[in-house]
Amino acid sequence: MGKASKKKRQKRERERGTASAAPTGATGSGDPRALGEQALNRLVRSNTPGQLSLAGAYAWGYAALGHAQLEGTEPDWYQEIDPLDALFLGTVWPDRFRDEFEFANARDAWLRLLKGTAHGKGIQRFVREAVTASEDLGLPVNDGDLMLALNGRLEAAGLDQRRLPKRLLPKAALRDSRVAQGPALNLPFPGPSEDSEEQTSDFWDDSPARSWAEDTPAAVLRDGLHRLQAAGLPVEKESGLLLLALYAALMPKPGELLEDMFEHAQAWAFSLDDASPLVPVLDILLTAPELEMSVAETLDRLFALPSFSERIPSEALLWTSSPGLALLRLAFELGVSRVSTRAGAVTPDLLDWVGMHTRMSLSSVARGSATDLGTMDSIDDSAVTQEKSDERWAERREAVREAVLRKARKKPGKQRPAYQQQDPPIERIWNADGSSLIRISAESPRGGALTNALEGQIDSFREKFGREPEPDDPLFFDPDADEPTRLTKEHIDSMLLEMAEHAAEFGIDPAYFHACREVGYMVTEESRTMFTTAEVIAFNAAIARHRQAEA
Repeated sequence: MGKASKKKRQKRERERGTASAAPTGATGSGDPRALGEQALNRLVRSNTPGQLSLAGAYAWGYAALGHAQLEGTEPDWYQEIDPLDALFLGTVWPDRFRDEFEFANARDAWLRLLKGTAHGKGIQRFVREAVTASEDLGLPVNDGDLMLALNGRLEAAGLDQRRLPKRLLPKAALRDSRVAQGPALNLPFPGPSEDSEEQTSDFWDDSPARSWAEDTPAAVLRDGLHRLQAAGLPVEKESGLLLLALYAALMPKPGELLEDMFEHAQAWAFSLDDASPLVPVLDILLTAPELEMSVAETLDRLFALPSFSERIPSEALLWTSSPGLALLRLAFELGVSRVSTRAGAVTPDLLDWVGMHTRMSLSSVARGSATDLGTMDSIDDSAVTQEKSDERWAERREAVREAVLRKARKKPGKQRPAYQQQDPPIERIWNADGSSLIRISAESPRGGALTNALEGQIDSFREKFGREPEPDDPLFFDPDADEPTRLTKEHIDSMLLEMAEHAAEFGIDPAYFHACREVGYMVTEESRTMFTTAEVIAFNAAIARHRQAEA
């Protein structure tokens, strides 16, 4: 193991407890960690791979995390794992996953299979126990001490009483699924429509940019192809670029690198439920390059699908192909309003941001540690969840990826976003790791007004607290607090509700404020460049829902 890897492992051990670590501060039988470790030992002894309860699967997953951490073989994405991820990890042990994308997509497909079963209700109970434990112990839900203590709570909750049948364990349940095998190459593609030639011609039209409110796969794909074309890629010749173009125009922040987007696009395409109306579109995009279909032929098939010209479904607008996201989603579906994580408190409106940040930060870490990973103890890359996974499919995807990236790569060491935009008055500058800052151009009228407003807010801070704001001080603070305190979500929601109540008096649609409360942001013509197309579509959909509710 290299020195950098060893330092990294030591740092992680300080941040998170391992399965074999002695419980810190355990002075009596009532200590949660001590109770958790005792339960962990009992659960591991009473459960064996292939014969697992939900509590037993969690214990095995927790133990697998601890073992990998002690051995220094844990991939970087293990650091984002939460209790529900650990449970899923335990259901497949001793098998491993190629990467976080295969892991997260398989996890979500498995959770979908359990819905409606007694074990699906058990997963809901598991999520409630994890969130309640976090609240009771005052620890983030993915904290090492919390995750150890959770073993005891799961055992006490009776989640070790029912065994998962082998047919519902991931190895059997997902063996023939789309998430494991990919779409079949003999898919029954629809034939071209009578007006396909006219539709394709209009599709490539270089007329001025269309409305940013367009929300169909056809409109988003067209935008993405023009962006990639501007970046110098042969979009009219390579059908392998079509999926990349759809993803690039829909999901990423501008700081996400083209070198990462191909892998992210593939993961996103495999993440959706088979029942999603977007899946037939994605399956054509996935298989077209494998079948050596031309771009024109692929577009003909796409226009024959009704869903290609219909609104992109909401489930496709949220990134889910990373660890640390499923528990949050299920908690919010169960009515939980806030979950504490090591990265901070997460509310439903922040779920999209958490997914984006996890995706980008893990990619950044992977690039930064690529050299050091070469010195680490090797992990069996051939070990995957399914015994009979289609290796040919993985080889086909990799061949297409390499062919596309050969055309896209710059000189060694040069990284670049997928596209460049004109400098707007207000712009959020995104880094490749998901961090960002906002730039305001004081030369534009709107930028000047915002600059003046911010300067006024700084004056208010000085007047309120009698000093200059420090780097960690909130610029927008609670006016009733004696110390600089960030405005809470509850306070902001209350303000938005009050603004919605009086909006009509000023000729403003109240739905804008209700939508802002729901998704956590507001999109305007001026701020459009600060948001992804997926965020814009989600905001517009929220407006439509609130307008319909008020009608």
